Amino acid sequence: MSAEALAADYHRTNGSNSEYAAAVSWLARGALTLGRTEQAAEYLTATKTLLAELLKTKRVDDDNFLEAAVGSSIEVEAQIMAARGKRDKAVAFLESEMPHWKTWWLQARIRKNLDLLTLEGQPAPELDAQYRGSPVLLFLWAHWCGDCKAQAPVIARLREKYEPRGLRVLAPTRRYGDVPKIEHPTDAQEDQEIERVWKASYAGLEGAPHPITETIMLRYGVSSTPTLVLIDREGIVRMYRPYRMTEAELSQRIEALLVR
Repeated sequence: MSAEALAADYHRTNGSNSEYAAAVSWLARGALTLGRTEQAAEYLTATKTLLAELLKTKRVDDDNFLEAAVGSSIEVEAQIMAARGKRDKAVAFLESEMPHWKTWWLQARIRKNLDLLTLEGQPAPELDAQYRGSPVLLFLWAHWCGDCKAQAPVIARLREKYEPRGLRVLAPTRRYGDVPKIEHPTDAQEDQEIERVWKASYAGLEGAPHPITETIMLRYGVSSTPTLVLIDREGIVRMYRPYRMTEAELSQRIEALLVR
């Protein structure tokens, strides 16, 4: 059964609730990923119609599916604009949406899409002065993230290979309120869990700084983990990727920085 058929079947049973809105928004994302811009636009219109009704009585702060649907709709609308050659309009749209949504995930998701459109070629935000003069790889991760753990051996090998040539690896993260078997962990409990995971699952990166910082994670739009950023010696962002990368691709990008 297709994803569209599954969503329609769910709708017949459950009606136009927030989970259905999220499903339709994911159909829009899927269509866009496949390059089907017009189909994505149709799903987007359907999502926005659903959201207009749901947001009359519900808040994104209280409903994860509603939050996901809002985030997807904003992302897809901006990406459709950009795909149609209206990049400046997409940037203006995202900037106009930012003040309306206060949850961390929506702020980060909007920022991610702004960064995809605008960050490369600009001075790296929130970069400490001690890193100027060296190429920097930001490895933005989460302690619960399986993809981050899968990316870690690649980062470790590249660190070993390129650190003698000046590359510095910085691995910021943040607290997510997530500690196994503890329903409402304190900051100290989560900090302890982050350090335990780092030591257990990030072999080869032991000496890399891994600060816990909400500010950096939000500014680099880390709604997707891992997020990878390459910064040149002058502090200019040369690559922003909110997803895993292969060792070959990342190595090629680092080599390009080192010969600048």
